[in-house]
Amino acid sequence: MGFFDYFRVALKNLIRQKTRTFLTIIAITVGSLSLILMASIIISIRQSLVDQFQQLGAFSLVTVVKDPNAISNNALIGSNGDPSEGKRIDDTTLATLRLIPHVAEATPILTPYAKTIRLEGQNKKNWANLTGFDPASDVFNLPVTFGRKLTSDDMDKIMVGSQFVQDMGFGGHPKDLLGQRVLLNIQTGPGSGPDWGALPQQPPLNADKSWYEAQGNAGIDIPAEIVGIMNNGTLDNGQSYINIAWARKLMTRVSWQWDQQKPEDQQSSNQKLGQPYTPSIPKLSLVKEDDFTRNGYATIILKVDDQANITSVADAIKKIGYGANTAKAMLDQINRILTMVGIVLALIGGISLFVASIGIINTMIMATFERVREIGVMRACGATRGTIRKLFTFEAGLLGFWGGVLALITSVGLGQVAHLIVNKTHASLGNIPIEKIGNFPWWLIVGVIVFTSLLGMVAGLYPAIRASRMDPVEALRYE
Repeated sequence: MGFFDYFRVALKNLIRQKTRTFLTIIAITVGSLSLILMASIIISIRQSLVDQFQQLGAFSLVTVVKDPNAISNNALIGSNGDPSEGKRIDDTTLATLRLIPHVAEATPILTPYAKTIRLEGQNKKNWANLTGFDPASDVFNLPVTFGRKLTSDDMDKIMVGSQFVQDMGFGGHPKDLLGQRVLLNIQTGPGSGPDWGALPQQPPLNADKSWYEAQGNAGIDIPAEIVGIMNNGTLDNGQSYINIAWARKLMTRVSWQWDQQKPEDQQSSNQKLGQPYTPSIPKLSLVKEDDFTRNGYATIILKVDDQANITSVADAIKKIGYGANTAKAMLDQINRILTMVGIVLALIGGISLFVASIGIINTMIMATFERVREIGVMRACGATRGTIRKLFTFEAGLLGFWGGVLALITSVGLGQVAHLIVNKTHASLGNIPIEKIGNFPWWLIVGVIVFTSLLGMVAGLYPAIRASRMDPVEALRYE
């Protein structure tokens, strides 16, 4: 018998018991469908992350951090961390790092602390995550969807991300945000504020504890105009970008300080010393305290001339005494997490397929009982045991094949539905990487059909061997 003969006979036998065959195929379809959808989700998330990294040019970036023993693979930009740990990063460090071979460009990073960010005239607030960088450098490939990028002269301008757009309710019309002003609430102490805009309120001579408490809790709202809107996808964790020169201004604190003791303090001091008290009028003066001078830059981000040189640049940074973080390290960590999740999901889908394989075994055993006389006739006509075994094995494989095909057809249909839903709701889902969900690579399609077919054949081995070992004489006598 040739291949098409086996196919024709197996298909004819399966059609005999349409209901049983259909239910068995459905069981295989459900198990296969769970594996396909789980694999598609894992693959789509990873591919979306890779695409976003490539769009940002992140695979050519190295982030320099202060402490080589406290490298975080969870962020490309990093954070200030503990200023007391690690080596200080300053302009001298920046100049040294620029001299490392294969470093094409560099930008220092400052992260001024702003407690909240909100649109002017609105009460809805969001956590502020400010990043100050050098707009003159060609390090960041910021994906600006509306507006423009920052320039070196933008001292009160800001670029916001897609997360901010969604949180503020402008997901359907983000362009309307351009030109609007946001208010950055910077927490300060009483009588102090950033070195930008109006001077902080001068403490009155009769200021009491309640005044200082009120001033300490209020903070200062710093306005900034939105000039650009970005779409960083999954990497957008509420990040907004400003000019690093303006970031230094916001990180410089201006405060009112008494040039001498206040009257009540001077009087108390004189009484303790037994000295006469002559009241005098204390004076207030402005004092500047620069956080950058004390702590340096948060990080420095280097752009490497070629991705192949990332490792050598990172090693050179570590020799200087700093830590180095790369997008590849971050992606590797994400891949490890996705792999673990994929294993768990595969086990769940495997259980479904195991149950489906039991259904195949049951179906084929029932077929052997129903076709005893048929098997006897075939043996009497010259069919060998190998022919009977191949026929039943092929029949079981055909069940797995059609189950895999039906699962793929269902997956494609669900994928199209998912695309429609994504197109309508993607804006409201923020930075979740779902735009590729429903895409199936060719190897997944081929792999699923081959796997389900082999699963069916393996599950059908026992019934096939059982059928091939029947005595043809006894089979012909079977009623």
